[in-house]
Amino acid sequence: MLIFSTCQVGAEVVFKKEMLRLFPDARTAFARPGFVSFKMSTPPPENITNRSVFARTASVSLGKVETDCKQQLAEEIWKLVAEHRLFVNRAHVFQRDSLSVGEKNFEPHIPPELIELHRHIVEQSPNKKFLGTGAEDFFQPTRPGENVLDVLKVEPNRFLIGVHAVTESSSLHARYPGGILPLTLPDDAVSRAYLKFQEGLLWSGIVFADGDKCLDIGASPGGCSQFLLRQGVKVFGVDPAEIHPAVKNHPYFTHIRRRIKDVKRSLIREVAWVVADMNVAPNYTLEVLEEIVTQTPFVRGLLFTLKLIRWELADSLLTMFDRIRTWGFSDVRIKQLIFNRQEVMVLCRERRAVTKRR
Repeated sequence: MLIFSTCQVGAEVVFKKEMLRLFPDARTAFARPGFVSFKMSTPPPENITNRSVFARTASVSLGKVETDCKQQLAEEIWKLVAEHRLFVNRAHVFQRDSLSVGEKNFEPHIPPELIELHRHIVEQSPNKKFLGTGAEDFFQPTRPGENVLDVLKVEPNRFLIGVHAVTESSSLHARYPGGILPLTLPDDAVSRAYLKFQEGLLWSGIVFADGDKCLDIGASPGGCSQFLLRQGVKVFGVDPAEIHPAVKNHPYFTHIRRRIKDVKRSLIREVAWVVADMNVAPNYTLEVLEEIVTQTPFVRGLLFTLKLIRWELADSLLTMFDRIRTWGFSDVRIKQLIFNRQEVMVLCRERRAVTKRR
């Protein structure tokens, strides 16, 4: 059985190592930048993308089609579906990334020609009665219980065809083509951190309550804080550097112009949520957050990045994960999200026990 997956360009080596650790019977097959395939002797478990930090998508291969003719491609795709006696409810058409995220301002996306190709493939379906509601709408998210036909453009005129199932436990990203959420950076965003934490919040499932206070560590120039303010929370932004006036002058924003280690804990004692995006080594980020969690009793959750300054740091993610789990949260997850660069996003929530006041 062949499984093909996409990942961030640059993450292929650490992704391969992770998959071989998770699935000992897996063997690496064909690979390209942003794409890795694996041979497995046994059927893979559902939701590979939930278990893997670096897998963006994962699909059971049905075969490949090589053609530059749109009509022939559609016909060959549906022939493969029929040969495997499958019924699919929706189609995802996407491509592997051409560059690393951020290189030459590159962002993962679905180009217009693939959106048009999706429309043509759906129109050519010989079993339209099995298609889900809104299957012709490229941006309609897949519903739990639906089977997805994956059409991955891996090279010009070369497509890999596969399927994956979406269940109640599937990640949010599994419901969108290429795992790419339809998000764009607003024109007035003060930095790209806005987009990064917008995706992070959707992935995390965090829902803010009225009056929640949030601590943003490493806030400058203010992109993450700007996004949080638009969710209606009060934000304490900690950073010795300047904050953009559009954020600094917001009535719900307080700038604490210091390093986090110099901030009096009494100033942030009642924050409910902590976010952090610091350009420092992962261990420093963990030291800072560990201290805050133990000294700030009302923290309900954290959402933060760990910078993989060198890709080899990915080998330490399991150790970092074990350390984070000692902080007392029952829901701890790590994932390289679509709009992350050479970093991963970490979620901690559902605190099991509250540290007593000192």
